[in-house]
Amino acid sequence: MQQTRHSALDFIRSCAIFFVIAIHFFGLHTELKTAEFKGVSLFIQSMAYFFFQICIPLFILLTGYLNINKSISKKYYKNGLKVIISYIIFSILSILFRKYYLHEEYSLMKWLLKILDFSAIPYAWYIEMWIGLFLLTPFLNILYNGIPTQRNKMLLIGILFAMTALPDLLNRYGLHLLPGFWKQCYPLTFYFIGAYIQEYKPQINKWIGVAIILAVCIITPLFNLLLIHNHALIQVLGSGNGVFGTLIAIVFFLICYQMDIKSKKISTTITIISLLSLDIYLCSYIFDSLYYPYFKEHYFITQSQFGLYFFIIVPLVFISSFLMAWTRKKASRLFNFQTLFK
Repeated sequence: MQQTRHSALDFIRSCAIFFVIAIHFFGLHTELKTAEFKGVSLFIQSMAYFFFQICIPLFILLTGYLNINKSISKKYYKNGLKVIISYIIFSILSILFRKYYLHEEYSLMKWLLKILDFSAIPYAWYIEMWIGLFLLTPFLNILYNGIPTQRNKMLLIGILFAMTALPDLLNRYGLHLLPGFWKQCYPLTFYFIGAYIQEYKPQINKWIGVAIILAVCIITPLFNLLLIHNHALIQVLGSGNGVFGTLIAIVFFLICYQMDIKSKKISTTITIISLLSLDIYLCSYIFDSLYYPYFKEHYFITQSQFGLYFFIIVPLVFISSFLMAWTRKKASRLFNFQTLFK
């Protein structure tokens, strides 16, 4: 029997992949972090920049929510091959693009090593992280499900939050106020939060949730507007997996995860995007490398006006990546690659 899909969860995943492309606009390909902070445009862009950082936390929250009952089995681990196959296919496409369009020269051996060290696609660090989380998932579930009380599960999450999120906020600008060794284990924090939400189904009033997100996202631009002058943006709240990023990721998830999407057309569309989200992520590098240099050369004029092109470049990258991902999926079906996983 085919498992019923939850359109609300597909909506969250579709938002997350769009947020990935959006955060690359602000964080990698434009001058938001280096431009002198002034004007309404940069004020709004700095709010958007912090909000879109929740993209990876949303993906991991979904992983915990959907996989908390997965157990050690051959079938479970075999399903992971689908992700590896996608990664290899798009790594090869990215290598061909980098060699023949970007004219990067490496030996065949170095290109192959780039696949193994996850640098063939510069955004593929997520796959490296995912592999470890995927392999550990059944064992993490044994740990979580073996905790007998809700209170102790909250304690586990609280300890992980203190180990991974608090150092992101407090160990900066030359300060080291908390042990920070486990900071990079933030995927565990989001995984167990997702599992907790799946089990206990907490709820939040959507308007209160929206107010919380707006209140958090406005802190950084207000701080820079009122206290910092003639300087680039100072990100006072930390990263998307820090204290405040974790807060708004959870709030956004709680607003959306039980929403009722009544339109069949909308539900079908977000389901398709959700199913292709990994491939969209993996091929978005190619289109980033195509579009940003062109727009920078022909249209970007001042440091503060690049935000106007968010509404052109980000949808353009998203649609182009979607079409390539859809084409790859159709090609896989045509050549019956899916039989490898039966």
